Amino acid sequence: MNRSIDGPPASLLKNERFASILTRLRMPSEPEQVRRPVEANVLPRYRDDWHARHREKTRRAACLVLSQIQRDFAPSSILDIGCGHGDWLRMATGLGIADVMGCDGPWIDRTQLVIPQSAFRCAMLDHSITFGRRFDLIVCTEVGEHLAPSASQSLVDTITSHADLVLFGAAIPYQGGYRHINEKWQSWWAGHFEDRGYATFDLIRPLLWEQPIDFWYKQNTLVYVRQSRTDLMQRAEAAAARLPRARLSLDVVHPEQYTRIASYESIAFRPFLRNFPRATWRKLKSMVT
Repeated sequence: MNRSIDGPPASLLKNERFASILTRLRMPSEPEQVRRPVEANVLPRYRDDWHARHREKTRRAACLVLSQIQRDFAPSSILDIGCGHGDWLRMATGLGIADVMGCDGPWIDRTQLVIPQSAFRCAMLDHSITFGRRFDLIVCTEVGEHLAPSASQSLVDTITSHADLVLFGAAIPYQGGYRHINEKWQSWWAGHFEDRGYATFDLIRPLLWEQPIDFWYKQNTLVYVRQSRTDLMQRAEAAAARLPRARLSLDVVHPEQYTRIASYESIAFRPFLRNFPRATWRKLKSMVT
């Protein structure tokens, strides 16, 4: 029996009831019609109020993370790639780190910046960027998932060209979010940093795991240290030895994220509508053939 799913057999099309069901579902005949392609070169353009709505938790996370980084490594300069309105850098200045710079795309409303205009650089994040100087620390959180997979190397190259100490996190598969087109496991990104001579340290997540902040920081944030910097490596190893709990696996899903995506209430409506007709057609065909 032919199990092809290219289209309904003629015998079924002659069945008026079945034809009526297909008409109501507006069943496409090709898979390409089911799934709307994502433009790889489209970078995130958050609604103007996104950063404002998340500001309280973002600043709480930034304060917790940067306070720990300050204790462990004492950086005196920070670059935030994908800085949004600059909330992480605002918290850094509050911790006494005066030398800060943020970088993000032209979609950022500069009137909403919480850092000086002179500390902000506008650039497309899907290409390698040169800043003409180095920094003690680079922060890049929840940015990589918005770039096309082909731009991942450029992002890591930009980061590793400007700092030996990196705080990095990006969305994992099925995390979901606005224009997430490059969701990868934590180990995937770790591999790219390790290819460039960086060691991976899980110094932040064990400290944040139970904190009331957005789950993506608790789930994704790792520290990378250039292995040739023995001073930084020693500091990172000492920090790891002080952790209050056992090291997590690199690839891990926070319980808050699991609960969120496992709930029927969290089903994404548009992807559901795109995939529902074809899934229904497969089920109907399995029932009548």
